[in-house]
Amino acid sequence: MSLDDHELLSRLADTVRAQIAPAVEEEYARTQAFMASVILQRLARQAQFQDEHRAAEIADVTALADRLDAVLTTASTSDGAVAYVPADVGDAVARMRAQGSIAAATKVIDALYGWGPSGPVAAAALAAIRHALRRDIDRRMDIAR
Repeated sequence: MSLDDHELLSRLADTVRAQIAPAVEEEYARTQAFMASVILQRLARQAQFQDEHRAAEIADVTALADRLDAVLTTASTSDGAVAYVPADVGDAVARMRAQGSIAAATKVIDALYGWGPSGPVAAAALAAIRHALRRDIDRRMDIAR
């Protein structure tokens, strides 16, 4: 029988918490053993959700890039004229899509702020990014539960 990474780490955490830590006499070392069990348990949860979270991140990044492309291609000013969207904004979105990483959204944010976030196009783009970042934070919190 072969154990998955998360099962192995979880069993190690349980062993440290239930058998090793209580057997340590010195208070500081015992506390450190209990903390090691907590860390092992968190690593187990991270390993458990790794594939699921990566797939969700890729889907979120793709959806965010699609949304940003739509917002930026329909950019218009308050008087109805087509707004100029700097190339670095579009390039940052393309790089984020290619990397498939929500962390790459920071370059999009930098480009948007370089352009000037006061307009409705930049505001809509930043709102879409905030939504995707919130989803990423929620996924990361799965590990802590």
